[in-house]
Amino acid sequence: MERNHDYLFMADAMLGKIARKLRMFGFDTIYDPNIDDIDILATAKCKGRIVLTSDRFLFNRCKKNGVDTILIDKETEIENLVTIFSSLNIKSVNSQNVPYLCTCCNGLLDTINDKNSIKDEIPARLLQSEKIFYMCTNCKKIYWRGTHTENISCLIKEINIKLKSLN
Repeated sequence: MERNHDYLFMADAMLGKIARKLRMFGFDTIYDPNIDDIDILATAKCKGRIVLTSDRFLFNRCKKNGVDTILIDKETEIENLVTIFSSLNIKSVNSQNVPYLCTCCNGLLDTINDKNSIKDEIPARLLQSEKIFYMCTNCKKIYWRGTHTENISCLIKEINIKLKSLN
């Protein structure tokens, strides 16, 4: 699996849900609810990240300082995700790599080859019912394809329908 290297994001403190969704879609997204605007601006400028913000003051400040930014000001999460993708001329979102990035820390997920190595960390019923597990290489959080994966696939379909209607 590959991380989407085309776009690197930095989300402000108000966009935790958006950041998690972008990570699920494979987009490298820095999110820290405690980071201040000055650090967001400096990090984005230094690392070449696109700032995602719902704060008009931060949005204008980014523009003034030559930092790529997208204003997130729509009513729904889907509309905001469509705004991000359409702003970058992304025509569709691919769900083949879900899950891929840790929703908590943005770390890469690796497939766990030995389910017994995690038997004490997850409910026993999951060991029986699930075949594939993933572990974050950074924070060690464990993932599996559950009903949330189906929900994400539905979200991706909705986003792609809306993106297609914009063309």
